[in-house]
Formats: sequence, C-alpha cells, structure tokens
Amino acid sequence: MSLINFPDWQLAINGYWKYLDIQQRKQGSKSGVKDNGNRAGATGGKQMSALQSAVSELWQSDPSLPVEIRYDTSADLPAYFRPAKNWDLVVLYRGALIAAMEFKSHRGPSFGNNFNNRTEEALGLAADSQMAAQRGLFGTLKPWFGFLMLVEDTDKSTNPVRLPKKMPFPPDPIFEGESYIGRYRIFFERMVSEGYYDAAALVTAKEGSGDFHEPSPALSLANLAAAISARLAYIKALPDAQFDAMVGR
Repeated sequence: MSLINFPDWQLAINGYWKYLDIQQRKQGSKSGVKDNGNRAGATGGKQMSALQSAVSELWQSDPSLPVEIRYDTSADLPAYFRPAKNWDLVVLYRGALIAAMEFKSHRGPSFGNNFNNRTEEALGLAADSQMAAQRGLFGTLKPWFGFLMLVEDTDKSTNPVRLPKKMPFPPDPIFEGESYIGRYRIFFERMVSEGYYDAAALVTAKEGSGDFHEPSPALSLANLAAAISARLAYIKALPDAQFDAMVGR
C-alpha cells in the first residue's frame, strides 16, 4: 500500500488542454496577430502550470520539512556553459537547492523537428546542470534533477517512424519500428539510467482528455512521486550540521 497521497493527475492533464484552448482563443485578440495551427496555444507558455502545481503538492507533502517552491523569474539557477538557466520549478530547503524540474509538452501536428528540438533541449539542460553540480555551483549537496514530459496521443505520434537512410554507420536497432512516443520512452529511460536526470515521467493523452497512458513503468507518475518522496526523506534524515556542511555553510 502506498503511503504517498497522489495528486489528481487527470485533473492536471485536463488543465493542460483547457489552458491551451484559452490561450488559443486569447492570442491575437489585441494585436490581431495569431500563430498558425496549434502553436497559438503552445506559445502562451503556461499550459503546464496545472501539472507543475500537482508536482508541487508532492514536494510540499511533509509539513515537518518546510520547503520553498519557486517558479518563473524566481527560478533561475547558475549554469556552467551559460550564466544561468530558468527552470520551471525549483525546490529550496533552508535556502539550499534540493531539486529542480523541467516540464515540457509536445502537441501535434508536427512531431519530427519538434521531437529533435525537445530531446536536444533536455539533453543540453542535463549536461549543463550536471557540470554545474560537479563544479560546485550549488554547494557540495548534489541537487536532484527531474523532468516531466506530456505528449499528445495521436496517429502521428504513435505510428512507427522510419530511420534515416544512408548513414555511414547503422542506427541503434532499439529504435527500429518505434513511434515518436517510443523514441521519447527510450530517450528518457536512458537519460535516467545514465544519471543525467534523477527521475523523469512520460505521459501521453489524447487532445482534450484527462485520461492518460504511461508508456514505461520506469517513467510513470507513480515512480516520479516515489522518487520525490525518497528525496524528501533523504533531506529530512540529514542532521542540521551535516546539511549545513554539505551546502557550504
């Protein structure tokens, strides 16, 4: 039996679609300029806020560990290959960084180029953040890095995708016959297993629906919640003197 009080994930995913719809209707109402297709909703920038709030509940689930949650302009952190990175969610305890998370979505109709963009962004962020941690920019307490990805469940995201031809070397056969959702599953499973992220969640949902599918047990929302719970338990178990020493006080 789980000891974790899980958020209402369906409600949060419904919130994603509702916000996209609101943004799409609002965009251009003053200027008269509107992005093409579904981009009008996605460029609003707040469509993942309901999922961010749901995950924040998990980070704030232990009243005896009063963490501080930061968003937006207050969620900037040092980086290594650039001056700073603005994260989607930052978790502090007694002024020290204990976690940072990114929340991204991928909605159709375009999946090819956008898949490459999303994975390159996630990989670059991981490399930059891990190097910043290694160089001590967050103190000696290594931060916990997480990622939540929501992908629209549609024919273009679930059908098999051809691999490039005429490459000088053959691609990894694991990608043969995979859809874009399958490629996301492989990407995030490998990012976590190789230590680039401490935990990640990958969920898919049809447009307008809060019902969701989890392509991998290792990337489930329950697994993400358990990983967050474990991180909180670790921080709570550290004596104050040890915690202060590890964050460089």
